[in-house]
Amino acid sequence: MLDENYELKTPYTAMAKLHVTEACKSIVDTALQCHGGYGVLADYEIERMYRDLRILRIVEGTSEIMKLIIARGIFESKF
Repeated sequence: MLDENYELKTPYTAMAKLHVTEACKSIVDTALQCHGGYGVLADYEIERMYRDLRILRIVEGTSEIMKLIIARGIFESKF
């Protein structure tokens, strides 16, 4: 569906990216809280996960931009 010339592929893709990055943010943030102060040390894998996730939330559009794309798709077409 999304690999074809589908009218709503941009809003659906934005929804997927927003959902996945926000879910990952919640999971990694909880794991970071469980590790306490050790979670921010480079010796622990959770520090790399948090750093990489922060980049993923920015690359290809921030969460705020994804929300704008979704809103525009809702108002410009029929879901």
